[in-house]
Amino acid sequence: MLLATLARSRVRFHFPAVHFARIDAPPNTRQNQKRTTMTVPSPATDQSNFGVRRERPTITTVIFDVDDTLYDVGTGFTAYRNTDGATSFMVDRLNFSSKEEAQKLRDEYFARYHSTAKGLTVAEEEGRLPPLPEGTSLPEGKTKLFDPADLDEYWATNLDYSYLGGPDPKCVEMFEYLSKGEGPCSELDLVVFSNGPRKYVSRALEEMDLMRFFPANKLFSVTDVLPHCKPDKGSFDQVLQSVGAKAEECVMVEDSMKNVRAAKALGMKTILVVGG
Repeated sequence: MLLATLARSRVRFHFPAVHFARIDAPPNTRQNQKRTTMTVPSPATDQSNFGVRRERPTITTVIFDVDDTLYDVGTGFTAYRNTDGATSFMVDRLNFSSKEEAQKLRDEYFARYHSTAKGLTVAEEEGRLPPLPEGTSLPEGKTKLFDPADLDEYWATNLDYSYLGGPDPKCVEMFEYLSKGEGPCSELDLVVFSNGPRKYVSRALEEMDLMRFFPANKLFSVTDVLPHCKPDKGSFDQVLQSVGAKAEECVMVEDSMKNVRAAKALGMKTILVVGG
């Protein structure tokens, strides 16, 4: 388990006002929490209680979730995005008659898929979106009312990113150190994988001054892996194949227990981030 190696590692990670909980603890009984730091194991070997040295996989890649991981859930940004941010789009673009009606359907499908884009995609496939107004039709070239790219553009341009509170200096400092590739961080790949759409993810990272640490080929969103999304195995497989990493060489940093369990089942080291 990764947390057992924290004390032996020299690489320290900082996230704003978060805790790191044991991944083997039930979600409602997170014990032995570690505050505001995490570490990546640097030694290539471990030593058991019996004095036998054994090889441990080298960590080559750290995969970060974004929402409620690189910023604290306490900012209110996630709650705002998942309510007014989502329902405003659904009323404006998907013909819902009210935000209340939109919220009810959005919450139903988000509980199933933990992604608004994936949820609305399936909702349309299941005939749950409102019909087009009488006398209107889909724009030329479109076969479906909901396009994840429309949600992506809407969120990137219409959400109020001031909720994020700007860059967190210690978090930025951590990524600056990691990106130098020195010491135990040499040749360490930094990857982002979010269930949010791509332009939105990029905008959020820009607002936190973190986008510069993730080149385009190391940034993955739900729109890159649809019809999959986390915690589907297929979504992780696509990301790992794209970055050329083996699961056992990766650390997944997440706030979702479902996603942590899925990553761990694939062989990744995992860290659960719990809001402060």
